[in-house]
Amino acid sequence: MRSLYLPLISFILLVLESVAVGFLPETIMASDLYYIPHWILVFSLLVLLFYDQEHTYHGIVNGVIFGFLFELVYTDLLGIYMLAYGIVLYLIHLLIKVLQQNFAVTLLLATISIIVAELILYALYLMVGQIDLAVTEFIRLRLIPTVLSNILFLLVIYPFFAKRLVKWQEQDQQIK
Repeated sequence: MRSLYLPLISFILLVLESVAVGFLPETIMASDLYYIPHWILVFSLLVLLFYDQEHTYHGIVNGVIFGFLFELVYTDLLGIYMLAYGIVLYLIHLLIKVLQQNFAVTLLLATISIIVAELILYALYLMVGQIDLAVTEFIRLRLIPTVLSNILFLLVIYPFFAKRLVKWQEQDQQIK
């Protein structure tokens, strides 16, 4: 039963990502700023940091699978989010071998992962001609609001999921 928790939580986050933008105040929605929720990436990062071990890849697999599902539901191009999330989570997997697991490191890694994922998405969408946006406008209109909104999401879910993921990982170790 516990093995279904991670996909179930990811599926719920996938559904809630589309609803979340509707809860923003009208003044924020009337602006030119884009708030792109990367909740699957943030949750997969937490899985990677607090549930995965050195030889497991649950966070990467979770990010890739649900990145692909995100594309199926919300975008026109397939493979972009899956690629971006896979690359970012793999790089974070390599980094956590030398970093400790605490809130400051999690906040830093989440910020870096969101920025890198957004830059990959921007570059790929620019290459295929889906967007025509200058880099400075991309940073001002999309990157900064997206990073800030996803960091806010991390601040909300971190206290609950960090402890829970460590507990689930310890329980899985006892079973093995």
